[in-house]
Amino acid sequence: MSNEPTMKEKLLKLRPYLILLFIPILFTILFGAVMSPVFVEDIPIAVFDMDNSSKSRIVVDSFYDCPVFQVTETPDSYQEIEDRLLSGEIKGAVIIPEGFGKDLSAKAGTHAEVLIDGTNFLIGNNIQLYASTILAMVNAGIQMNLLEAGGMVPFAAEQSVYTLNIADRSLYNPQLGYFYYLFAGLLGIFVQQTILAVTPTVLIHEKERIHLSDCNHPEAVRLQLGNVSYKIGVFSLLNTISMLICLVLANKLFAYPIKGNIGYIMLIHVIFLLCLFGISLVIASFFEDATHCIQFVMFIAVPSFLSCGYGWPEYMMAPGFATVMKAVWPLYYYVNPMKDLMLKGAGWDVIGSYVTGGLLFAVVWITLGLVIFNIKIKILIRSQSRNGYNILTEADTKTI
Repeated sequence: MSNEPTMKEKLLKLRPYLILLFIPILFTILFGAVMSPVFVEDIPIAVFDMDNSSKSRIVVDSFYDCPVFQVTETPDSYQEIEDRLLSGEIKGAVIIPEGFGKDLSAKAGTHAEVLIDGTNFLIGNNIQLYASTILAMVNAGIQMNLLEAGGMVPFAAEQSVYTLNIADRSLYNPQLGYFYYLFAGLLGIFVQQTILAVTPTVLIHEKERIHLSDCNHPEAVRLQLGNVSYKIGVFSLLNTISMLICLVLANKLFAYPIKGNIGYIMLIHVIFLLCLFGISLVIASFFEDATHCIQFVMFIAVPSFLSCGYGWPEYMMAPGFATVMKAVWPLYYYVNPMKDLMLKGAGWDVIGSYVTGGLLFAVVWITLGLVIFNIKIKILIRSQSRNGYNILTEADTKTI
């Protein structure tokens, strides 16, 4: 009978390496394909013109001409707009009230109402931004026409209207694209979850092997720990290669900018891996079953991302929360400097505090993890020795 491992056994043995290398790459391609459009265009909106005057039609035509919007509905009532917003058929609506043109001509002042579906912040922000820009431009044109009709020469009318002109410029993510905003955070989650999916599991298995090995031979225990160190080194190398491939794919396929120094990117990544190794030691110390460990790791993905200061800024967190968050989980020290490095091209003056904080986190948690893991192994060995002594005593009693 052949002792050669089956294909299934070979794949199971290779599974940790495949996860570390290919899962981040696959998810980068997936999320990049879904969220890669740089410009937010063709947002479906409705325009409800209750006035139907020449001036209201200027406003309506401006929304039709804007490439950001796609006017898909011309409703007949406010209730119909609410129904369309509720069903998701439109993401916003422009309502021009009755008497709009008359009030403008009389210089009595009027308004146009813009309804926005706020359930999607990116779509909502774009509707607000471009609708405000369109209405401001239309307002300026109408004001110039009124001034010229009153006898003011065109140049003077333009100077009066544009006495104060605001020129806004959005930096680093000018199109307010999803992928630009999220990729650094997603990359951090890919790295974190793949490392934590395999490293604590390996530590748990090695802990069991040490437990079952001959505890009178410290060399055997030392050999097991050497094997663990080798595997973790391979895991780190594969994860780093995968991270670099993800950056290249994001840049080449989806035009994601990488402005920062690659040396700084590697430094942040290596420190994060050290932090995750410390976390893995602690997790492996408290779990006896690898399945339960993986379930726990999967559970913490979303909470760790939402609380790391990436989507919700640190200064807006509850007092003391950010301090605790940075002390118990390392994602903060990865996703935030990575975003600054890649989108802004930040230097040491920006990332230095993250490097210092990450190194301190790694030192504390690796030390804590090694102490707890070592205590756990000693408890298991002591338990094994006690069980062996009890079995021997029972056998001697029977012999007597």
